[in-house]
Amino acid sequence: MKKVLSLLLFLLFVLTRLSAQETKIKVACIGNSITFGAGIKDRVNHSYPSILGRMLGKDYEVQNFGVSARTLLNKGDHPYMKEVQFQDALNYQPDIVVIKLGTNDTKPQNWKYKNEYQSDMEQMVNAFHSLPSHPRVYLCYPATAYSIKWGINDSIIVHDVIPMIDAVARKLSLEVIDLHSPTANKKELFPDDIHPNPEGAAILANEVYKTITKKKSGSRILFIGDSITDGNWGGGGAKPSSERNHWDQNHIFGNGYMYLCAAHYQGLYPEREYRFLNRGISGHKLEDLKGRWEVDVLKESPDVLSVLIGTNDIDQFMRSKEKTFDFERWGNNYKALIDASLKQNPHLKLILCSPFVVNSGGMKSKADFALRDSLIREAGQVVEKIAADCGAVFINYQQLFDELYYKYPALPDTYWLWDGIHPTPAGHQKMAERWVEQAGDF
Repeated sequence: MKKVLSLLLFLLFVLTRLSAQETKIKVACIGNSITFGAGIKDRVNHSYPSILGRMLGKDYEVQNFGVSARTLLNKGDHPYMKEVQFQDALNYQPDIVVIKLGTNDTKPQNWKYKNEYQSDMEQMVNAFHSLPSHPRVYLCYPATAYSIKWGINDSIIVHDVIPMIDAVARKLSLEVIDLHSPTANKKELFPDDIHPNPEGAAILANEVYKTITKKKSGSRILFIGDSITDGNWGGGGAKPSSERNHWDQNHIFGNGYMYLCAAHYQGLYPEREYRFLNRGISGHKLEDLKGRWEVDVLKESPDVLSVLIGTNDIDQFMRSKEKTFDFERWGNNYKALIDASLKQNPHLKLILCSPFVVNSGGMKSKADFALRDSLIREAGQVVEKIAADCGAVFINYQQLFDELYYKYPALPDTYWLWDGIHPTPAGHQKMAERWVEQAGDF
C-alpha cells in the first residue's frame, strides 16, 4: 500500500511539473544572422533572443530560429521560408512570434523582387496565424546598417523596407517593433557595421521586451516608511534622504526587507536594469511622509511605490493623553498622498502594506498592549480599504506575523519580531518573500 501511495505521489509530482512547463508562454524569434547572433562570441547567452528570454523570466520560453543570410523574399538568394528552421518554428506552436527580416533583402540581387516583399511577408504571417496556437505576431524594423556591406543598404531599409512593413502591419492589424531608431547613432555597438555586439543585442532584446510585456526596463521601485523600511540605509538615523550616503552600494538599501526585495529582483533579472530606492526614515509617522512626499516620492518619479507606515502614529497616540485616534483623518491624509502620486503617474503600481505588532520582547511588559494591538489592526484595515479604492496591492503584514507565531509556537517569542515591532533577519526575510509573492512582476 505504501509503495502504491508513493507511486501516486511521484506521478502527481511529474504531472505538476509537466503542467507547469506547458503553461509557459512560447516565443519564436524569426530572423537572419542578427537574430542568430552572428559575430557574437557566446551567441548562446548573448544573442538578442537569449537576452530576451532572461528578461521575460520563468513564465516564458524563448527559442531562436534565426538563420544567417536569409531573406523574407521567396525569390531572394536564401529564402527563410524554404529553410527547415521555418518549419521548426511552425511546429513549435508558439504563442508569440517576432519576425525580424529585411536586412538581406536589400541586397541588389534580392531587392529586384521588392514588389513581392509585402505579399511574402503576408504569407509568413498567415502561416503563423493559421496555427492552432493562434500566436500574436510582431513585425520588426531591421536594425540600423552602418555601411553598404555585402550589398546591404540602410537607405533601402529606411525608404522602402520600413514603409512596407508598416503597410503589412496596418493591413493585418499587427504591432510593429522599431529596432532601427534605437540602434541609430550607435555604430560602436556594430563591429562590422551590420551585426551587433552583446550590448547592441541587449538593445534589441529590450525593445522586444517592452513591446511584448508593455513594461519598460529601468523601472524605478521606491520604498517609503519608518525604521522597518529604513534598515539604516545610507547612514541611517533620523537624517533626511538628502543627507544620507547615496553612493556606497554596500549600504544603499539598508539591511531589512527592502534590501532583500531589491536583491531578489536585481539578482534574478539584471538585464531589466531595475533601480531601487529606499526612502524609509526611522521614527517617521504619516505626517512626516506628508512633509517629504514632494522630494522623496514625486521628484523621484517611481514606477512602483511601496508604503509601510502607521506604527509610530499609533505609538505617539499611546504616549499622548488623547482619548481616540482619528482614523478618518489619518486615512484621508494617507489617501491624499497616494492620490498625488497617481495624479503624477496614473500607471503607478502601488504596494500598500499594513503596520503590525505582536506581544513579544519588550512589548510583553506593556499593560496597554491590547489597545495598541487593536489600533494597529484598525490602521491596517484603513490601508486595506485605500488599497482597494486605488487598485493597489495590499500586503497584510499583520496577518503574516500572526501566521508565523501560530505556526511556530515553540520558538522564542523574539524570533520574528525582537521587540514586538521591529523584525529580526528572519522576520525581514518573511516580509520580503511576501512582498515578492504579492507584488509579482513589473
